[in-house]
Amino acid sequence: MPKAPSRRYRVLQYATGGVGKHAVAGIAAHPELELSGLLVHSKDKAGQDAGTIAGIAPLGVIATDSVEQALATDVDCVSYMALWPDVDLICRFLESGKNVVTTSGLLYPKFFGPELVEKLEAACAKGGTSVHGTGINPGFSGEVLPLTMSMMSRRIERITVREFADFRTYNSPELNHAMLGFGRPLTEVRANKHPNFDLMMRFFHQSIHMVADGLGLPLQRIEQTEEHGITPGGTVIESGPVPPGTIGGIKTRFSGIVDGEPLIEILLTWVATYDMGEGWPQPADASNDTQWSVTIEGDPSLRCVFEQAESFESKSEGPGHTAPAMICTAMHAVNAIPYVCAAAPGIRTFLDLPLIAGRGAFH
Repeated sequence: MPKAPSRRYRVLQYATGGVGKHAVAGIAAHPELELSGLLVHSKDKAGQDAGTIAGIAPLGVIATDSVEQALATDVDCVSYMALWPDVDLICRFLESGKNVVTTSGLLYPKFFGPELVEKLEAACAKGGTSVHGTGINPGFSGEVLPLTMSMMSRRIERITVREFADFRTYNSPELNHAMLGFGRPLTEVRANKHPNFDLMMRFFHQSIHMVADGLGLPLQRIEQTEEHGITPGGTVIESGPVPPGTIGGIKTRFSGIVDGEPLIEILLTWVATYDMGEGWPQPADASNDTQWSVTIEGDPSLRCVFEQAESFESKSEGPGHTAPAMICTAMHAVNAIPYVCAAAPGIRTFLDLPLIAGRGAFH
C-alpha cells in the first residue's frame, strides 16, 4: 500500500456544480488533502453538510455562502470551480495566503495580457502563494496531451485536437441553452449573444498559445469559425426542450496560425440531437458521450484517442451521461493541489509544474 503522506493540505472548495461536487468527493478521498471549508453560491445549500451536497456520506464540513467567512478560513488551497473566473476574488484568496487551483478559465493568463498577469503575480507575491488553471479541455486534451505526445516527434507538421461532446444528459440550463443556444432559434442567438460566450471561446485560445509557447512556435494569431446545426425534429434533453427548427449543435474551429499556416487546431463538435443531417454526428460516430483525439501529423504521425466511462470492462446498459468527464475535470484540479502548494509563488501553468500524478488514487 502507498505510504502515508508526510503532511495533509487543508482545502476550501468553492462551488458545487457539475464539477465541484465531484471535487468535494475527490478531496475527501485524497490521502494528502483535508476538506476544511465549502463556499457555495446558493442560499439553499448554505448550512448543509458538504458530503450531503456531494452525494456522499456527511463530512462534518458545513457550507457557507459568506465570502468573508471563506476568506477567514485557515486553509492551504482553494479549489475554485465557479463557472466563470472572478479575478478579484481569486486575488483576495491569493493575498490571504491561500493557493488557488481553478477550472474556471485561467489556464494561461499570459494570453489575456500583462495587466492580468501583473495583478495575479502581485497577489501571489503578497500572499506567498501560487495559482494554477486546469481542467479536461482546456487543461488536458488540448495542452498536456499534445505536449506530451510531442516528445516522440522528430518532425511536426500539424497538431489537431478534436472534441466531441453529447450534451443530452448534462443538466446545465445556463450552459446548454443560455450560452450555447440549444433549443433557441439561430437568429435569436446571433442577435443576443450570451455576454460570456466570447470569454468561454477564448479559454480555448489559451490552449493554442500554451502549446505554441511550449513548442517554441512564433504564433501570429488565432482564427475562429462557428457553425450551427438545426434540428428538424426537436427533442427534450435533461436541461430542457429543444424544439424543431432550433439549434441542436454547434461546431467551433480554432486555428493557430504560424507563418501563415494553421499549425495548431482545436475542433469542437457539441450536440444535443442527432437529426441535423449530413456533416453532423450520428450516435455511432463516437463510442462514448465525450471523446477527444489528438493527431500529430509529422515524422512519425501520432494519434491518441482519449475517452472516459464508468467502466470499460462492464458496459452500462443505461443512458449515457457526462459524469465521468466531470470527474476527470475535477480530479485534474484536485490532484494538482499538492504540487501547487509546494510550488514557488506565482502563476504556475503546465509548463512550470512537474508531471501531475493521481497520488492516492489507489485506495
